[in-house]
Formats: sequence, C-alpha cells, structure tokens
Amino acid sequence: MTSSHDSQTVGFQSLKEAISNVLNPSDLKLYASLQDRLKLMEGMDVNADSIHNYIEEADDNDIQPLITFIVAAKDADEAVLKPETQTPSESKERLQWVIEQLGLSDFAPALEQRMPEPEPEPAVIVEEDFTEWYTPERQQENTHYWDDYRKVLSRNRWDAESIETVGAQATEVIRRIEDPKKPHYVSSRGLVVGYVQSGKTANFTAVTAKAIDAGYRFIIILAGTMDNLRDQTQRRLDKELCGKESVLSGLDEENLTEKERKDETYFNGDEEWDRDWEENGGAFLSHGPAYGSEGFPRIKRVTTSVRDYRRSGTSAIEIERPDKSKPVHHPDNLDNMPCLVAVVKKNSSVLKNLNSDLRRAARLNEDLKHLPVLVIDDESDQASINTKKQKKEEPKEKRERTAVNEQITELLSNCPRAQYVGYTATPFANVFVDPSDPVDLYPRNYVLMLSEPPAYRGAKWFHDRMDFADDPEEATRENSQSKAFIRDIVDSRGLDDDVFEQERAEELKEALDMFVLTGAIKKFREAKHPGHTFKHHTMLVHEGTGTAIHGDGKKILEKIWRERGYNLSRPIPEMKRLFEDDLLDVMNIERYREGFAVPQAYEELLPYINEAYAEMMVGVQSGESPILQVDTKGKQSPNFESGRVWKILVGGAKLSRGYTVEGLTISYFRRRAGSADTLMQTGRWFGFRKGYQDLVRLYAPDDLVELFEAAMHDEEVFRDNIKIYAEEPQDPDKRLTPSRIAPLVRQSLPDLKPTSSNKMFNAYIRSTAAAPNVVELNSIPDRQEKKALKWNFQEVGIPLLQSLDSDIAKMAYFRLEGLRSGNPFAHAGYKNFHVGTIAADAFVDLLETMKWYEGSNYEGNIVAPHVRYLRGLMGDGKHASVSGSDFREVGVMLPILSQNPKTIEVPGVPFPVPLVKRSRREERHDITGTDRKNTYIMQSVASGQSVLTPRFMDMAENAQFLRGEFKKIKGKEPFDLDSFEAKRRGAVLVTLFDDRNQDEVAQSERDGAYTPPRWDKGEVGLALAFNSPHEAVNGAGKVVEWGVHLRGDGDGEDVVIESMDAQN
Repeated sequence: MTSSHDSQTVGFQSLKEAISNVLNPSDLKLYASLQDRLKLMEGMDVNADSIHNYIEEADDNDIQPLITFIVAAKDADEAVLKPETQTPSESKERLQWVIEQLGLSDFAPALEQRMPEPEPEPAVIVEEDFTEWYTPERQQENTHYWDDYRKVLSRNRWDAESIETVGAQATEVIRRIEDPKKPHYVSSRGLVVGYVQSGKTANFTAVTAKAIDAGYRFIIILAGTMDNLRDQTQRRLDKELCGKESVLSGLDEENLTEKERKDETYFNGDEEWDRDWEENGGAFLSHGPAYGSEGFPRIKRVTTSVRDYRRSGTSAIEIERPDKSKPVHHPDNLDNMPCLVAVVKKNSSVLKNLNSDLRRAARLNEDLKHLPVLVIDDESDQASINTKKQKKEEPKEKRERTAVNEQITELLSNCPRAQYVGYTATPFANVFVDPSDPVDLYPRNYVLMLSEPPAYRGAKWFHDRMDFADDPEEATRENSQSKAFIRDIVDSRGLDDDVFEQERAEELKEALDMFVLTGAIKKFREAKHPGHTFKHHTMLVHEGTGTAIHGDGKKILEKIWRERGYNLSRPIPEMKRLFEDDLLDVMNIERYREGFAVPQAYEELLPYINEAYAEMMVGVQSGESPILQVDTKGKQSPNFESGRVWKILVGGAKLSRGYTVEGLTISYFRRRAGSADTLMQTGRWFGFRKGYQDLVRLYAPDDLVELFEAAMHDEEVFRDNIKIYAEEPQDPDKRLTPSRIAPLVRQSLPDLKPTSSNKMFNAYIRSTAAAPNVVELNSIPDRQEKKALKWNFQEVGIPLLQSLDSDIAKMAYFRLEGLRSGNPFAHAGYKNFHVGTIAADAFVDLLETMKWYEGSNYEGNIVAPHVRYLRGLMGDGKHASVSGSDFREVGVMLPILSQNPKTIEVPGVPFPVPLVKRSRREERHDITGTDRKNTYIMQSVASGQSVLTPRFMDMAENAQFLRGEFKKIKGKEPFDLDSFEAKRRGAVLVTLFDDRNQDEVAQSERDGAYTPPRWDKGEVGLALAFNSPHEAVNGAGKVVEWGVHLRGDGDGEDVVIESMDAQN
C-alpha cells in the first residue's frame, strides 16, 4: 500500500475487526445488512460514506474479512445459504445477490473491483474413485478450528485471496482422506506438492484445523530431521492452532511452579505469549469460552516446546470413549473426545519410542486402533523414503528398510485408521518410490499440485538468465530479475587458494555492506510508512555443510564488522558507491519496490544506518558481533517467533531444507548439491518479501546460478506436464494416475539428477514426448573430443544447414512477467533466423547419428526415449508411412544474433553460417541453455501457428501489459500453415557456437588476430533443442506412449510399470 493511505489505516483496522466479528464465512446467513449487523452486534453506527471509503481505500489486508465473506457466499453451495437463492454459485448473479443482501448495492461497482481473480485449480491426480463425503453441509457442521485459524491468518495480514486459496487447497486434501465418522474403509496415501518457502506450514495447518473439525482425533506431524525445524513447527502450531488453553492445559498461569516454567519456553518472558491479541505484533491464539464444548475438542499436546516425543508409558496417548455403547467413530464419541497432537522429529529413536507406546496403549485399550489418525509428513522426500537395496530373493513383505522409513510404516501399521499425507516442494524422490511396495509411502491415492501463491517470489522469479541466452547484453535490471537481484562471485575451482581467499573476503565485505544498507532502508521505510514494520532482517552465509567452513566464514565476517565501524556516523565511500551503483536504480523500478518509499541519496540513509546497527546489536554482548554460527559447533540459533531478529546467520544443513529464515534479504551462497531436489531446497531466498523485494540480493557463482535455473526449469516442465496429462481422458484406463507420473520427471543436465540415486530405483524412461515443452539436448561431447565434435558437425550439422534458405525470416516472440505478483508486464518482438524443413524420418536418423557426452548414459536416459517416441509417432514396422503419420516433417531454425554475429563458411551452404554465444559450464558436460524467446517461437512452429505475430491467446489476454506496440511482421509465413503437415510438424533449433577457449578467443580479438573457428577441426560446437508436434498431445484424439521401468539396485528384481497409451 502506498503511503497516501497510511493515515486511514487505524480507522480501517477497527472496521476490519468489527466486520470479522459480524461476518462468519462458515455461517452464511444473509438476513441482515452489514450496517445493521455492525450496529446490533458491535454497537458501531457506521454511515454509508464510511463504508464507501472503506471499500474503495482500504488495502487488501484491511478489507479481507468483507471480501472473504462475499467470496464464500458467492461460491457456496445453495444448501448452506440462508435465505435460499436460485442464483448459481460462482456466478455474477450470485455475487449481485450477496451484495444486495448485505445492503451494499450502492457500492457494487467498487466491490466488484475488489474481488480477487479466480485461483487456478490445483492439478489433482487420483488413482481410484474416492468417496465424496466432505460435502458443503458436512464442512459447516463444525468449523471452530478453521474459523479460528482463519482469524489468525487475517491478523497476520493475509488478504482474502490468499486465505480463500489455502482454505480451498486444504479442502481438496480432506476430501481425499476417509470420513472419520464412518467405519474404516481406506488408509489413503497422498502427496501435496508446494514450492520452496511458499507457505506449506500454513497449508498443512489449515488441513489440520479442518481435519479436527471433521472428527480426526490424533494428528501426528513429522517435522523434518533437525531439532530447530521441529521446534519451529511446534511453536507455529501452538501459537496458531492449539492456542493458549491447550498449552496451559488447566495450569494457573499466575502461579506456575519452577518445574512448570521449565516445561515450556513460553512461560519465561516470551513476548508473543505475553502479548494481548489486540496488540500489534505476534500473539498466541485464545479460543474463548466455547473451547472444549461438543464439536470443539480440547487439544492434548503430546509434545511441547521443549520436548520431542519421549517414552512416557501410555499416559501421553491415553484416550477414553465417552459412550461405550457406540463405536469410536460415532459422532457422539468423536464430538466429545479431546484431540491428541504430536509434532515429532523424523528420528528413528524418537519414532521408535512413539511406536512402542502406541503398541502398549493399544493392548490396554483397543479403542486406539479405531481412532481416526492423520499423519502429516513435512519434507516427505527427506528421510522418509526407503533407500535400502533389496535382495533378489526377498519377498516384498520382508523388504529391508531404512530406519526412519521402517518406523513411519510401523506407525501407520500401529494406527490402522491412519491417513498419510506428505508435503514437499521437491517431489521427485516421492514419485520414484516403488509403487508395488504394499506398505510404503507411495502417494497411490492422490497427488495435489498447489498453485504458486500470488505474492510468492521463487526460482522462476529470480532465475531468468535463459530468457537472454542468445544476447546476454539485452538483459537489464528492468527486464531481468536475475540482473536486478543476483550478483556473481568467483568460483573457488581453478584459483590459487590465496587468490580465492582474498576475493572471498572482498565479496563478504560487499555482502555485509549490503546487509547494513538494506537494513537502513527498511528503517527509512518504517519512518515513511507508519504502521509498517520489519520485524526481522537477516543475512545468510551458506558455503557448505562442514562446521569448519562455517567457523572460518564467521571469523572473516567478524573482522570486517569490527573494522567497518558502521555505527560511527560517517560516510563509507564503498557503501556510497554500492548504494548508487547497485541499489538505487533497482529501487526506482516500480514493479520491484511496489509503492514503498525510496531514499534518493546515500546521505539520507546515514541516520537510519545507526538505527539499523542498534537493532542488529540487540542482545549482543560487549565486544561481540551480530554474527551467529548456526550449526552443531556454534549452537547459536535465532528465535524468530519470540522477538526481533536482525542478524547474520552462518551455517549449512540447519539453515536449508524446511527451515524458514525470516526477513532474509542478503544471501551469500556457495554450497553445491548433487541432485536437483537438494539444490532447490537450499534456496532460502525464495518466499514472500513484502516491502523489501527490491532489496533482496543473492551472491553466488555463475555456474551455480545456472544449476538453479536448470533445476527450476526441470521442475517447471514436470508441473506443466502434470497439468496437461491430468485432464480427464476419454478412456478412464488411460488417465494419469500417481503410479504413472514418474516418466514426467525431467533431467536436462547429465550431472544433475532429479534426486539422489538411492531414491530413484534406477528409474528409466522408456519413451517420452518432446512436447509441449521444448527439450534441450545440450550434453555434447567434451571440448577435447575433437573427433566427435567434428563428426556431429559433418554428419548432423551440415545436413540440417543444407536444408535452410538463404533469406532471413523474422519470427515473433512474447514474454509475460510478474502476472502473479500483480505487477505484470509483457514484451513482444521478433528474432531473425534462417529456416527450412527436413523430413521427419531423416531428422530422427540424424538424431540417432549424433554423438553425446558418454558419461551418465545421457544418450540412453535422455535422448533415446525421445527417439523412441518420435519413431512411434511415425509408425513402427514394415507398414509404417511417414507421409500418413502424426509426425511428417521438422521445421529447422538457425538463429542469427541481432548485432555483429560471427560467421563461418560451410560447404554446400550458400550463406555465411552465423554462430551464437554459448559457453561450456565449468567442470560439467553441457553448454548453457536455449534462449527462452527461441523456445517460444519453436512452440509456435510445433503447434502449427503463425510466427508473424505472437500467439493469438497471448496477445488477446495480455496486450494491455505490453510495453510498446507490436506490429505484425510483413511477408509470408516461413512455414506453410495451410498444408496437412502444419499440425504434424516438429521444430528443431540448431545451436552453433565457437567451442574454443573463450579467453584465448577474446585475446585474439583484442590483438586483431581473430580467425573463425574450424568445424573440420572440431572447433564448432553443435547442440539441438527440439519440440515434437503438439497435435499428438493436445486432446485431438491422439495418444502419447510412455512408460517407466523402476529397476532395483544391483541384482535387484525389476519393478515394471506397464507401457501404456496415456490418452490426453
């Protein structure tokens, strides 16, 4: 919200609280107007002008209760609305009816402007039909915990759209587990896939709230493998779900004994525990007098803020059935029983203790076996997966299991009515679990892919260098988030130790300067925007997992901190330059700063630097620094919940997967990971950054940034493919199910597997399409393999080049950014190519002829499945006919750089052949990837659409976001759109680049001694990107053939998921 509205915040806040009290989205009675409700129930006489002002001027947070109620009534089933209405749900007529019932018709146009855009439906993959029990009427039977959690989210400044989204997503999960108030009929296994740092905890807390309301009476949260993550999760649930009543459990807070104070961290000066709900700042929920009444069960915490689960006999998990004449699942029992809640670390010893007590308790009381239990596994791809090698002769029921996996499967066995749902942002390990294992955790019943939250800034936001792969100089801080927020640092490999250490020290100095500067800007913004505060401001230094590197990093930072003297109220020239050269222009870009104030001179910041310094030194002993070593040696862990944290955190594993580093603004990152999921989980800079997105900086080596981008791209393709293939097919036997999604996992880099090898069971994709997303085949032979490189150019490159026309073709692209953030912008333009066509069978022959990097079986794992798919489209066997097949020809595209391209001469090619700028990734076996503008054009070609203008839907839906007018390219279509081949045409992008040492080439140019590379000496690299015809996967009655073998390790028996035709 811009500062022009700050003066009205207090009045709007009072109205927000009053409206939240009189409009309950779980009780949709619309008999009285809003003004009448406020007067009768709150004693507030609010005139029409105040209501109108509130609707038009309040920010999204303050208007949230009103919008949430209207949306709930608009979308509700008519059976739960009072009075009755004939207007259909989710219609404009229903919206008008709701507004009229609330007496707000005079403000209808303004209200309609405030309605959130409909959220994209989550992609749900269901193995089998499930019993629909969680009907609208059932949802509204008991809503106490969900109502209170919704109030927590509102107090936390969530807007109506975000609250509606998390509620709807939680409902999708609850629908797919069994009805706790019916006899046992299914023990479901499911998976919810979010994004790194995107609010999974809020999602599973919403699921927990709705599950308790529905009748589940034992909730077990498996909360990561580290104590700090378990503690963080325990606190979040205590604070936002369990509430003060549950924590106190009958204790007299005014007269706690010393032992009772030691049993909880909250009883010893915790500011959020002590704060009243009405005060600003974090506070613990109180449920009120209805807590413990029928349908509003007391929560009995099995674990606490200081204690994970430990052996306690059976007292911690004792239950009592109120009416022993009726079964446990009867509503008369479940509605009058307390709910057990445990937050447990994924540690085999802890879980073994829990299982031991569960078995003993069940022997003493059979009712426990009939208790509805919900197990939520946070970060379910970590530790939970069984990675043990299986012996060939071993029967399935006697599988060897890893320690944690064994205890989780035993937990589910000990609780026969348990429903299991895993949560992760990196699901690759989960979908590679052996689905034939009858008791393992494969998500056989459902997989729910969450939509990206509106204000989320994830990998896709930060990593967009591929959009400018052909012309990196086109990237600016305005059009590229990578350019705006990522700063390259040196790679330690290939440098002498002392040279590297000197460079590292300078980089850490700049990062620390940036941390202090951005802290000062936050203080400046607090002054300019009354009511907006930055509780946390942090910097993360993550260079590896060993404590030695952490200690060394802390030592260097402490030395810089002492020498810098940030609190001396004097200008520091390097900081002034950093402000002017790095921060100022990014802050002045509106889509990054989002309306927040910007200091225009370094001198304006000087007093705020002192304020920031003082905040950083809170709680720091004299002579010490605000630099914490967060590992097993340093044992310094910040408590983000109980106070303000303005600190520098140096660490590794404890600061990665699952753990939220609040207020993270500056990241200095060097850690390397061997798999895509581990790498993505280290991206702590992803998340929500309201008020300081323009200040975020990531310092990382260039090649590591490229790895993030490749991993992000693979994940994005996986999500896109699931959405495409999950659509209901004509033949239900060919629908996408959880046991069939492994082939959709993609690996574009040979040395970056989706997950660790011991979780993949040697996954092997048999056949897979190269559509709708473009497949990049960049793992060519290494530079020293001159014969192979020459072979590729001679046997593959020259035939493709000889198919091209001499004339230059212009083809259009379109790029849309920032749509989810609410600040969309688009750019459209054209790129130049030489184009031609080649017969489909000739192209596939060339693809099979090409040589690739020989390590990691790149050809077998990556190339061959695409070849097999393409041959399947053309038709196999002696009666196959390319001319009558679904794949007839390939459009060949050779890009031309817009400015001064280097060229080479090639026999039989009547024009100078242009090269593009590509480089080898250091110590890897691939080249940098394809420009996203080129992939857009390839998709237009492979879908049989015009390339003289961006695709119709893109222009029709997003033309208002365009920066500048796009004029249709004059001339004829480069590829014929009228022939039958148009919809059966693929597209290949031919990438040719100078593969000599780039430093030596640059030096030769400076010396005036440059000569073009020689393809006949293996000096020209050739890589391909390919898109198969979209018609085969677009629902036109065609099929995509795919399958997967999940091979056991070593001599293990193969697990085979059958080959099938997946009809889209």
